Amino acid sequence: MDWENKSNRCGSKGYTLDQLGKPLANIVEVTEQATAFMGACYGITTPTSSMTKIRQKLWAQKTGKSTAAPKLCSLPPTTEAFEQNVRRAHHQVAHWYSALSGDPPTLAAVEHGWEADDTNKRLIPRNMEDAVSYAPEHILKLVRCGCTSERACRGGKCGCNGRQLPCTMFCTCGGGTTCSNPFNITESATDHADIPDDSDEGNDRAMDVDDEDDE
Repeated sequence: MDWENKSNRCGSKGYTLDQLGKPLANIVEVTEQATAFMGACYGITTPTSSMTKIRQKLWAQKTGKSTAAPKLCSLPPTTEAFEQNVRRAHHQVAHWYSALSGDPPTLAAVEHGWEADDTNKRLIPRNMEDAVSYAPEHILKLVRCGCTSERACRGGKCGCNGRQLPCTMFCTCGGGTTCSNPFNITESATDHADIPDDSDEGNDRAMDVDDEDDE
């Protein structure tokens, strides 16, 4: 998708992001504005405050035109994931606006899509709020990896990581503190935020669902 041309066309149609980066702006209004803008970029102009609904509409459109399921990377994020992206963008743009002043905004990074990794003294992006599940439990039970080494889950060859899902107790790795899947909803995810390439060994997989991409 040509995002530059898409965004320019959306801007010419009245969709704006003028609240983004304003320190005093209400984050809910910033997110609603960003949702409408991104929806228009994807061709969805029906008013909605839910990125998930936009994702569902696009899924329906794509599956209606093809017998193959669309790639997840061609779809917008869910509402929960998008909110964290908007918070990070809002925080970053606010600092850009004040770059030439001596009074940077007081927006806290940990309240705007980032988590503090105290061990490594750095900030890592928060995918979603801790209380939000990446997928319904019955779906997590269907998808499980068979990674046998402690570090195998860090790469895209892991059945769960490759689908941007956390490892769970149903996986061979157990989804515990030794699992390196960065999508895990546990504190251990902060220790393994860097995702290397997919050349990991010891990654024998056992999937309960068909995976055409891995064949």
